[in-house]
Amino acid sequence: MPNSRTTFIQTELKRLSDSCQGSTITLEELFSSMHPKNQILVVFILSLPFLLPIPLPGLSIPFGVLIAWISFRMFLGRSFWLPSFIRSKRVSCDRLRLVLERAEPLAQFLSKWVKPRGTLFLRVSGTKRLSLFFIALCGALLALPLPPGTNSPPALTATLLSLGVLEEDSVFVGLGYCCFFLITLLFGTILVWGYPHILQWFGY
Repeated sequence: MPNSRTTFIQTELKRLSDSCQGSTITLEELFSSMHPKNQILVVFILSLPFLLPIPLPGLSIPFGVLIAWISFRMFLGRSFWLPSFIRSKRVSCDRLRLVLERAEPLAQFLSKWVKPRGTLFLRVSGTKRLSLFFIALCGALLALPLPPGTNSPPALTATLLSLGVLEEDSVFVGLGYCCFFLITLLFGTILVWGYPHILQWFGY
């Protein structure tokens, strides 16, 4: 029997997919029916497609901006709200449905492993806010036109942290912190040495 969180995430993914009826849809229309309290779930769902081996032309920038915006507002303690330049952004319904359908198995897999653990750690002042700040930075990285192969690390970090905060699972939050440390090294190395030079290290 699937747990309640798995069923809930599956239901939300299907609802988002079913809302895409025309050729395109605005982000405001897509998320208008989602309860503001579920905004961290929005971040989790938007992070998943970057972990899939499918191209995201036309989606990576708005998804990254949305992840960064929602997470940063949560970090500031603000309610769910989208500015006009995000609300009015239109995305392809066909591409969005494909992404959401491909993301569902991954969401179910991750949800089976998460559960409330070490909640005392998450109740320490600043732990959740720090996690949200890290997620916002990951969203900003996803929105940038970076070289191929650099989306997955920040997406994985955002996925682990958002799911950890959502379920109050300190194990997932801890894994997210470790991933954030690694992507800091990764992008710091790219900034210093340059992407082509790094590819040469690996024989490309």
